[in-house]
Amino acid sequence: MARKLSPWCKSAKIAMIQQDISIIELADKLNLTRSYVTSILNGRVTSPIAVKKISDYLHIPDVGAELQV
Repeated sequence: MARKLSPWCKSAKIAMIQQDISIIELADKLNLTRSYVTSILNGRVTSPIAVKKISDYLHIPDVGAELQV
């Protein structure tokens, strides 16, 4: 069964496309590994701290994101 992305995951991916930011670039800027960022963006890993870092960098809301990821 396919996993459904949370609204935060969708918002983060849309923001990355709109801002032309790759996962590698995002990971480098935030001092995180590419695989960790990918896991967070795909909802496989939950980390309120990492969600906040990504949200701040992409300028998207993170309200309640830790519950939705």
